[in-house]
Amino acid sequence: MTRLALVSAVAAALAGCSGHAEPASLPPPGATARAVRTVRPAATVETGLARATGTIRAREDAVLSAKSTGQIKRIRVQVGDRVRAGAPLVEMDATNALIALDNARALERLAAARLAEAGREVARSKQVFEGGAMPQSTYDQVQTGRDVAAAQLDQARAALRAAEQQVADATLTAPFAGVITAKYRNAGDTVTMMPVTPIVALTDVDHLEVKLAVPEALEPAIQPGHVVEGVTTPGGQKFQGKVRVKSAIVDPTNRTVEVLADVVNTAGLRPGTLVVADFGRFGEGGGTFLPSTAVRSDGRASWVFVVADGKAERREVVVAPVHPGTVEVKQGLAADAQVVVDPGSLAAGDAVAALAD
Repeated sequence: MTRLALVSAVAAALAGCSGHAEPASLPPPGATARAVRTVRPAATVETGLARATGTIRAREDAVLSAKSTGQIKRIRVQVGDRVRAGAPLVEMDATNALIALDNARALERLAAARLAEAGREVARSKQVFEGGAMPQSTYDQVQTGRDVAAAQLDQARAALRAAEQQVADATLTAPFAGVITAKYRNAGDTVTMMPVTPIVALTDVDHLEVKLAVPEALEPAIQPGHVVEGVTTPGGQKFQGKVRVKSAIVDPTNRTVEVLADVVNTAGLRPGTLVVADFGRFGEGGGTFLPSTAVRSDGRASWVFVVADGKAERREVVVAPVHPGTVEVKQGLAADAQVVVDPGSLAAGDAVAALAD
C-alpha cells in the first residue's frame, strides 16, 4: 500500500469513530495527519452555568410623607387605587399656611409701594441736585433709599413664593403613575417632618426590573442591551428582561455582581417575586460561542486553529469569557469555521484530520 493510500485509510478510520461527524478533512500528500476534534461556532449558549437568581421589583416606588409637621385633613386614596402622575393623594390642614400666604401678599404690596415712593423721591431729588440746591451726599442717600426699597421688594417676593409653596406642599401628589400599596395614617392624625412620618406608599407596577446576583465568572460577557430569559419561582411564569446596567463592583461575600434588567413583558408579574434568569441565550441571533479550550493566548493576542484543506490555520480572534467553559468570539472567526477544540501543541501548517465534536 502506498504512503498516500495509508494516510487516506487512517483518516477514513478516524472519521468513522464519530457517529455524527462531518467527513474528515484530508491532509496533503506526504504529510502525517494528526486527528483533531473540531466544532462549528454555536449561536447560543445552553447551559445551567449561565443562570442567576434575583428579585423582580418596581423601577419606581415611594413612601410619601408631609413636608412639615401638621394634621392630616383628608386622605383621598385607598390601598389598591390606581393613580396618575400629579393626582392629589393627601390633604394636610393648611390653615396656618393660608394665613402666612395672606401676610406675605400684603408685605409684597407694601414693599412695592415703598419702592414706587423711593423712585419718585429720586426723580424729585435729581432735579434739585442738578439745580445745585442739593449736596452730593444727600442725593446719594436718596438713591441708596431706592436701592434698599428694591431689595426689600425682592425679599418680599421671595417670602411670597415660600408661602405659596407651603400652601402647595399641604397637598401631597403622586410623583408618578402607579398603585397605592400601603396606607399608614388616617385623617386627623398628626404627622411630623422629623422624624419622617410615612402616610401612603406608591408603586409603579407597570415598569418592572429584575435585580440579579450574577456569578462573577459570567459578568465579563454581560453588557447593557443583552436580553435575558427567566422564570418566576415558584410559578414558573416566563419573562424576558433587557440588561440596563451592571454594578462596577463585586460583592466580596458571595462573589456576585448586581445586574439590573428591565422586564419586557410585565403582565402577571409582581414586585417582590423571586426569579431565575438564564444568560445563556443572550447571544441568540448573532452570538458566536466556542469552548474555552479552543482559544490560545500569549497575553497580547488570542487565536484559534481552524481546519482548511487538511491543514491547521491560525486565526486571530477577539474573545470575551462567558463562563469557565465558554467564550464569545467578538471578531475574527466565520460562523461556519471548523475550529480545533483542543489544539495542544498544534502549530500553523500542521497536517490534520478533522473529526466532528
